[in-house]
Amino acid sequence: MLLERFAASPYRAGQLFKWVYRKHVLDPLKMSDLSKTLRRELAAFFCFPSLRLIKRLISADGSRKYVLEGGRGDLVEAVMVHQEKRLTLCVSSQVGCALGCIFCRTGSMGYKRNLSASEMVRQILVLEEDAKNFKQSFQNIVFMGMGEPLQNIGELRRALAIIGDNHGLGVSGRRVTVSTAGLVPAIDELGSLGLDVNLAVSLNATTDEVRSFLMPINKAYPLQKLLESLRRFPLKRRKRITIEYVLIAGVNDSDGDLHRLPGLLHGLRVKINLIPYNPAVRADFRAPPLERLNQWHDTLLKKGIETTIRWSKGSDIQGACGQLAA
Repeated sequence: MLLERFAASPYRAGQLFKWVYRKHVLDPLKMSDLSKTLRRELAAFFCFPSLRLIKRLISADGSRKYVLEGGRGDLVEAVMVHQEKRLTLCVSSQVGCALGCIFCRTGSMGYKRNLSASEMVRQILVLEEDAKNFKQSFQNIVFMGMGEPLQNIGELRRALAIIGDNHGLGVSGRRVTVSTAGLVPAIDELGSLGLDVNLAVSLNATTDEVRSFLMPINKAYPLQKLLESLRRFPLKRRKRITIEYVLIAGVNDSDGDLHRLPGLLHGLRVKINLIPYNPAVRADFRAPPLERLNQWHDTLLKKGIETTIRWSKGSDIQGACGQLAA
């Protein structure tokens, strides 16, 4: 580890980690329990990239969206979702997104670049610091912001290591979720890493025809290949894969879809989040009526599948699912 070699010992490296990730001090000269010589050496050697807070928008429901500027001048968005007494940080992994899902505003931006592990972690630190202004602290972290996290799995892996390390943010893996649109090889790679994090998969259709229309990635990794990868994915005894299903009236909410979905997921340890479509890119898309949402919810529950309707937060500030586009 570079820090151990530079600081001469794991103990000194741990001290440095705590200053940066627990105390949010980025200036080595202010790290008072390090020797003056070491502080000067660190100040000359290390550079801590920062994200500058450009704008904070507050939703009527208490959620907050943040527009942040990276060192290259790129803008990225992150969201603190307020759900009852629980706060969830929604973190971005890329500037833009290459996958082009037609119901998602981020996809309409196209892909610009991957975020570094530092930039991912810095989003969390900026939001955590701002939460103090509201006398709040977060409970969960989800990589569901801008971009496909598993297209940036190298930097994602480094970010997850810092998030989970006791000298870093010290966040338990059961409180961290990585979401994917279905990048099959990277799902296998994530599973092989042995990380104790949760997996969420954006499914959104029960046939290849409809899913390929909504999500072009399905042409490379159709439903059968995706579901096979989920069956291979290692799960601890009490964990389940979260299946995200954005319901779009007249597109993927038919009686046939409702009948097929339990069959597709048979044998998988899953829970389903039904997400009413949020106005984003397509003016001709809309969410199903409430009675239809409740029908899907009740039917899936009767089939023995844990199911919730994820009522979107922050839609009035363009901070809900599918609405991020800096």
